Amino acid sequence: MDYRPTLQLPKTSFPMKGNLPAKEPEWLAAWAAQGLYQAQREQRAHDEKFVLHDGPPYANGDIHTGTALNKILKDMINRYWTLAGYDVAYVPGWDTHGLPIEMRALKQLGVSQHQIDPVALRKECAAVARHYIGLMTQEFQRLGILGDWEHPYITMSPEYEGAELEVFAAMVEKGLIYRDLKPVYWCPHCETALAEGEIEYHNHRSRAIYVAFPVKESRGLLPAETRAVIWTTTPWTIPANVAIALHPDILYHVVETKEFGALLVAVDLTETLAQKMGWTIVGTYGPWPGRELEGVITTHPYLGHDVPLILGDHVTSESGTGLVHTAPGHGMEDFEAGRQYHLSVVQPLNDQGIYVDGTPLVAGLFYQDANAVVIDKLQEVGALLLEEPLEHQYAHCWRCKNPVIFRATQQWFMSIDRVREKLTEATYSVKWDPEWGGDRMRQMVENRQDWCLSRQRVWGVPIPAFYCQSCHTAVLDAPLIRHIAGIISQEGADSWWQQGPEHFLPEDYKCPECGSRDLVQEHDIFDVWLDSGSSQAAVLAGHRHLKWPADLVLEGNDQYRGWFNSLLTTAVAAKDQAPYHMVLTHGMVLDKSGQEMHKSLGNTIDPMDIVAQYGADILRLWVASSDYRNDVRISDEILRQLGESYRKIRNTFRFLLGNLAGFDGAGKARPHLADPLNRWIVHTVNSWSGEARVSYEGYAFHQVVHSLLHLVTTDLSSVYLDVIKDRLYTLAPNDPLRQETLYVLHYILDVMMRLVAPILVFTSDEVYQYAPKEVDAPMSVHLLRWPDVWAVGYTPEEDERMTRMLRYREVVLKALERVRADKTIGNALEGVVTLTIPVSDPPFTKEDRALLTEMTMAADIVAHVGETLEAQAERTTWQRCERCWRYTPDVGTHEEYPDLCERCHDVLQVML
Repeated sequence: MDYRPTLQLPKTSFPMKGNLPAKEPEWLAAWAAQGLYQAQREQRAHDEKFVLHDGPPYANGDIHTGTALNKILKDMINRYWTLAGYDVAYVPGWDTHGLPIEMRALKQLGVSQHQIDPVALRKECAAVARHYIGLMTQEFQRLGILGDWEHPYITMSPEYEGAELEVFAAMVEKGLIYRDLKPVYWCPHCETALAEGEIEYHNHRSRAIYVAFPVKESRGLLPAETRAVIWTTTPWTIPANVAIALHPDILYHVVETKEFGALLVAVDLTETLAQKMGWTIVGTYGPWPGRELEGVITTHPYLGHDVPLILGDHVTSESGTGLVHTAPGHGMEDFEAGRQYHLSVVQPLNDQGIYVDGTPLVAGLFYQDANAVVIDKLQEVGALLLEEPLEHQYAHCWRCKNPVIFRATQQWFMSIDRVREKLTEATYSVKWDPEWGGDRMRQMVENRQDWCLSRQRVWGVPIPAFYCQSCHTAVLDAPLIRHIAGIISQEGADSWWQQGPEHFLPEDYKCPECGSRDLVQEHDIFDVWLDSGSSQAAVLAGHRHLKWPADLVLEGNDQYRGWFNSLLTTAVAAKDQAPYHMVLTHGMVLDKSGQEMHKSLGNTIDPMDIVAQYGADILRLWVASSDYRNDVRISDEILRQLGESYRKIRNTFRFLLGNLAGFDGAGKARPHLADPLNRWIVHTVNSWSGEARVSYEGYAFHQVVHSLLHLVTTDLSSVYLDVIKDRLYTLAPNDPLRQETLYVLHYILDVMMRLVAPILVFTSDEVYQYAPKEVDAPMSVHLLRWPDVWAVGYTPEEDERMTRMLRYREVVLKALERVRADKTIGNALEGVVTLTIPVSDPPFTKEDRALLTEMTMAADIVAHVGETLEAQAERTTWQRCERCWRYTPDVGTHEEYPDLCERCHDVLQVML
């Protein structure tokens, strides 16, 4: 007789293969049609809020693997807190102003910034930003990122621009904003000032020179014809030299050399300099501390003007000559020293880095081209002692990657000194993960200079200042700024370039200094870090689904000097408080060999290519499996391995769904569990669920994945699911043990499905659609909450017993494998095992024997006590039941079914 129709075999249409690249877009379409995000908002409207504030990516290109890592991490966090019962609105943002977009727009138009009307350029910039917002939105959604994509925050929107001006007004009101002539980072290629956050450091080859300045007035201290020796890596700044700085406490002396005559240098550097330049020293004069040489006058080597020796604490004797070439127009320390001595600020470069007309020797030259001309001139006049190449780290523009210069110009600044103490204090109320982030931020605050806010470009938010044409006063006051903010929030910042001053000034507004009405607008724009940093006010404080401060911000670990810093600065300046409760950072993405990914190296992996080949859930599994607080690696090999892990998870879901076909217990009261295996696995799943919750709340997603894979491969596939196949397939459909087991399978399915939902967003919802559930169940797994624990009252004694049975099982299975390998048996069902139980273990009861026999699927187990735990196996003499394939002594005891065991006979009596 064919007994197969009497078996309860798994039945499910849940596909074995995920086919994720093809199926995931269908889920996205379904979620859009269902209005899933809005359904979450309505469902959680009265729950406590959790807010992760999105750091806005720059809208000028496709996403890359690092962007995908960032957004997926945020999405997993948001989905976990949603699952945990919170109202989690996610408002994605876009950083849309600034130089990269402006440069792209100019390239598309084929013109320079000087060849186009500002309004026309701004409209082209806005079009570029809108294009990439649309493109990146599609890519982020394809990764399964759930959020308010129809209403993101965009820094170029009029309401955002108005809110940014309100932040600026608060800064002005507190006296934090000023305008001054200072050296700032300047990019001649981009023609704008830069802030510290826009600077990158790269290797650079400079022409270092040692130059002798003849002493003109020695104050009776120095020998005749002494020359003071300076060292510089920027020969192009020699035309702007106005002084030489010495440290007041460093000792200096004059060395008489055969080769160059009398030279003034630091004592501590003499030996090094002599070796480097081949001096033959025939005598020395001095020494003198630097303070005694203050006021000595030297002469510029080829320009001939007086160059005094001044004092500065920034001078060291670690390198160079101990005498520092000082050009206040091209260095902050030089500028500060020059200010103390009321020195002229010579800054002969225009915005393009070209020497202005009238500059001796180098007029019309680009500053880098002037190096050779200046060096040749110094050589000609006998002032050049040595030229040598120097490889060192040098400041470069973050956008164009070219070297930048220090250039003294009139700029708008925010005083960091006035809020430095409050900024530092605010960091202590924040939780930093990793913990060293707090120290790093405090170091950033401690070392930060005043914030240069102004940029000499077009694409950005205008600085709402005016200049009086009568008294040349810069007009900046908070009420006026708020008035302008109201206009900009309605019309947008383009109107600043489209309208004259009268459009923005209140009626009868006059210069507060002289009363004149002849005012003109400032046309510099804000640093883009003020744009994105103002999101704490424009978004958190102004959005009905959000709150201020945010619970969390999460970005790459390069943002301590970027967005984290600007958020903190704008918030403390306006509200004296940090705008976030927690800062979490992730590392960078590396290739399989540990190298950073760069297009120039050809080692980048497009996340959209990964999605097309493997599916977004595999990419998300990579993110979740990574210890992202450090740098993380990605490669095809890693993704293939994760694909195998995914297959194990999916197959487990499929097994559960197949055996739950026809199960109608969803939503009903769960039965009391009597079976020890069922009680053990529910306890095991409960323990995993508790551990997963702790890991989720600590944002340790890799721990969730690792424990999930252990549950799937070890506790479920290798033990529980393997053992219970017999009862599932062969017992009568309504057998109490089988029904109890089905409730357990449903519980396992429900817990696993919910707990993997933040990670495998598509697969979990696919499983949910096949899972048995109540008629009025939510439409998506992403509308469920964290599962209630099935408390079965599992005792320590039960736990000890099952631990012991699992230990015995391992020994028994090894014994069965040995006789299977030597062909004594074909499989474990044919084996009889003699088990030696250590005398120190508890007595081996008949209940233990029945349980262990089921757990090992052996025909029988005979136990006795001995010194050590061991097992031997042999072939049984019993017959096989043709329905359940077990070998039992009662096969053939019933004439109508001579090939069945007693249990299967009884099942058929019920079923047929």
